[in-house]
Amino acid sequence: MGGWLTGPRVLLAMLVMAVAVAIAVALRDPAVSVELGRAERGTLMVTIDDLGETRVTNLYVVSAPITGQLLRVPLKPGAQVVPRETLLGRIQPVEPGPLDARAYAQATAEIRSLQAQLAASQSRVSEARAEQVLAEREYGRASDLANRGFVSRANVDRARAARDRSRAAFAEASQMVAATSQNLQAARASLLVAGTKAKGAGAVEVTSPVAGFVLRVPQESERVVVAGTPLVEVGDPERLEIITDLLSADAVRVRPGANVLIEDWGGDRPLTGRVRLVEPYGFTKISALGVEEQRVNVIIDFAEKRAAWLRLGHGYRATVRIVTSSARNVLKVPISALFRSGREWSVFVVDAGGRARLKGIKAGRMNDEDAEIVSGLTAGERVILHPSDKVEDGIRVKQRD
Repeated sequence: MGGWLTGPRVLLAMLVMAVAVAIAVALRDPAVSVELGRAERGTLMVTIDDLGETRVTNLYVVSAPITGQLLRVPLKPGAQVVPRETLLGRIQPVEPGPLDARAYAQATAEIRSLQAQLAASQSRVSEARAEQVLAEREYGRASDLANRGFVSRANVDRARAARDRSRAAFAEASQMVAATSQNLQAARASLLVAGTKAKGAGAVEVTSPVAGFVLRVPQESERVVVAGTPLVEVGDPERLEIITDLLSADAVRVRPGANVLIEDWGGDRPLTGRVRLVEPYGFTKISALGVEEQRVNVIIDFAEKRAAWLRLGHGYRATVRIVTSSARNVLKVPISALFRSGREWSVFVVDAGGRARLKGIKAGRMNDEDAEIVSGLTAGERVILHPSDKVEDGIRVKQRD
């Protein structure tokens, strides 16, 4: 017996055992590397997330009341304004425009015509003056003869009437000269063009309707504006709100008074807010992909004091997370562990032996990170996150480094 266990035989036996172990290891199923999570209890908050924009609660757009030449606006964004005192802009009459050939020919012809009418009117004044002088003399002679009894009172009355008619005719002719002169002046004014140093009368001063600060100056340089052109935007940046447009399907889940988390606004921590209004009117908006979407504006007020969001101003961007439901002590797992198995939700759990086990579950509320587990799991169980097609029921798994 002892002779049989010689050195070469022992080495051969060890070699056979090593080959057998190697074959067994090679034939055994390798463990699949997976990422693991854990079912645990905690607070689950469901939110509707979207981009929002800050705006002044009461924004006043001051527009031009008349058409005219706007002088350069003296204010810059950030300037403080006082109601009915701070001058926002001055609008003066515009310079006359150029004339084309037809308009110029018509204007000059009208001037020549009026000059001729004025000359005729002046001649008529001279004629009326001469007739008035004659009538005055005839009335004087008739009065003198009547006093001496040589003519009747009827002749005197006729002379007086002729004198009065001549006076009226002279006054009418004089007024016609004045009217024609004014018409001629108006016709000559139609030949005025830009650069003739002709100045209009008066200017309109536009003042601020409310107290606040200048937010934007759309029309800063001097230019011609029409009535209704926005000149300056005025508001109080200490009274801000946030507006976000949600899909109508999401907006119906939002209620006034809902809590809001305001993130990515540039500060060190998220801010809190509260929904003030869900507008009752929706509108169509084209998405970046060219898809028509029905959107609804939701207005959010800040729930914190001004000092917390002092650096925000009008037109700033932020991410808003509107809370639609929140619950404590909820059993939850990472949302990436869930997948559909038929019409039900399922997860892979890892048992004590390191093997994946398929489990059907009933899920409740979900957000972008976690899902509520109504039944099917217990707290502390390990679940596989992002299970690939290599993960099957009963397969050996190991946690990915």
